[in-house]
Amino acid sequence: SGINAEYGEDPAELESKYTNHLDTLNKMFAELDDRRKKRDVPDYLCGKISFEIMKDPVTTPSGVTYERANLEEHLQRVGHFDPLTREPLKREKLIPNLAMKEVIEDFLEKNPWAEYY
Repeated sequence: SGINAEYGEDPAELESKYTNHLDTLNKMFAELDDRRKKRDVPDYLCGKISFEIMKDPVTTPSGVTYERANLEEHLQRVGHFDPLTREPLKREKLIPNLAMKEVIEDFLEKNPWAEYY
């Protein structure tokens, strides 16, 4: 009772403040959990073959962007054609997609967790 007298607050008032602070903390942690659960990598950052975040995006003459390593493996193992459009395709025709690479690097910088997605 000495502590309560020192601060001039009754136990009911202290309990009310404690409950309000606890509610605030619980809401903050719930919001944080929601954000963690929503960790999502946009589809446009992922390769059309592996569905993983692209590291070296390249564009085909038909305008489709792929992860270079996956597309080169497809060209070598499956055949010299675009896996999506089925148009003839040779390795020399691949163009580095520098804009997409920048977008991916920016996304990874802001979302370091995605590196291990």
